[in-house]
Amino acid sequence: MKNFADAPVGAWYGLGTLILASMAGNAIVALMPLLTEGIKGELLLTDAQMGALRGVATTLVSAGAAYPIGWLADRIDRRIIFAVCTVIWSIATAGSGFVHSYAALFCCAMGIAVGEAVLGPVVFALIADLFPARARLLANSIFFISQLLGMAAGLAIAGSIIGAIQSHRDILPAPLAELATWRIAMIAHALPVVVLVPLILLIPLPPVKAKATEISTARAVVPYLRQHATTLFCTFIGFGAIGAANGTVFGWIAVAIQRQFHTSAANVGLALGQVFAIASMVGVALANFAARRFSIRWRDATSVRLAQIGATIAAATSCLYYLASSPAQFYWIAVVQIAAAMGGLTLSPTVVQLLAPAAIRARVFAIAGLFYTIFGALSPLAVGLLSDSLGTAPRQLLLAMLLIGIPLYGLGVALIHVAGRGLGATIESVRREEGSAHPLAEGAS
Repeated sequence: MKNFADAPVGAWYGLGTLILASMAGNAIVALMPLLTEGIKGELLLTDAQMGALRGVATTLVSAGAAYPIGWLADRIDRRIIFAVCTVIWSIATAGSGFVHSYAALFCCAMGIAVGEAVLGPVVFALIADLFPARARLLANSIFFISQLLGMAAGLAIAGSIIGAIQSHRDILPAPLAELATWRIAMIAHALPVVVLVPLILLIPLPPVKAKATEISTARAVVPYLRQHATTLFCTFIGFGAIGAANGTVFGWIAVAIQRQFHTSAANVGLALGQVFAIASMVGVALANFAARRFSIRWRDATSVRLAQIGATIAAATSCLYYLASSPAQFYWIAVVQIAAAMGGLTLSPTVVQLLAPAAIRARVFAIAGLFYTIFGALSPLAVGLLSDSLGTAPRQLLLAMLLIGIPLYGLGVALIHVAGRGLGATIESVRREEGSAHPLAEGAS
């Protein structure tokens, strides 16, 4: 494939390292639900307290830490920032294995959240540093797919480690063998830091262009945001709304199927897992194919137009859930919707990379991520509140899901359409500043 040849070997090494580090983080995220009962039993905690670890401690800290980390990443070598954050979440993970109070566990969860906070502003900024513009869509898509599959891999890794601890406790050193399984598992999940940090620091980065470094000041972001406010904020809020719509539908569909058809959680989970994995890969592959197919005609607007098409198809397809009369029909509808939704959403990092000057790119990603986080945190709550108000009939949850999700898709499509009017001018201003040519036109031959 031509895009593979467009990037140096070091760029692909860097992408592989970012994927490995992210998978390690996903394994920690997947670990917590598996250890919940053990942690609750030993520390005498409630479900609400365990829920707060993932809600307040993680989501809010990730959102709050994203911009400061992005600010640092625009001033200090991004590899160093990523490596330091990896060390922080590894120490916090290991520390979780030694806590004896909820307050201490909560603090460790906040430390783990710092690692999650680097994914948006730093990872995608590093990908933009590593890859020429014409190869970024492929690189972003590979990373995006790795995150989707990494969730499943993280769960498998976490389960395997727990099983290994339980089966081979007798060969562990005495101080470790005396600890509860959940404590040993937390400590074990911190060990990859020994390998990851050197790999991260060895990522080869091209020299930063002089023009880019000249605008790397604390005041550079605000004038940039003001100058291109309509394009930027309509893009950020639009993709945030689409992402929240995806989360609204996909986050509740398993519950809706169980309530409506009385299907077991195990069967629904297995089926949806397979549907999600296959449909996501198909959607991302189709998005990449379409981006190259239409790049000459639509040029810089290619990604946003395809994202609009994907969200529109996802919204229209989701209406069919209300007509489904069996779990199998739900799953086939989900295949189409997930492929369209994920195919469109995977283009969002490429759009932000084009819109953001290199010297402030990490901060721009952090700002864009805030809208995604806010929408993503509020939409599931809105569905739950609306469902409760509609009554207890099985189909009321499905109705609430659609009443929240479809307008969010519509809002996202409308805002991205508005952003498209000034998209070309914003990208051209960034391109003139960095002295780069049109990326897709270069790679279209």
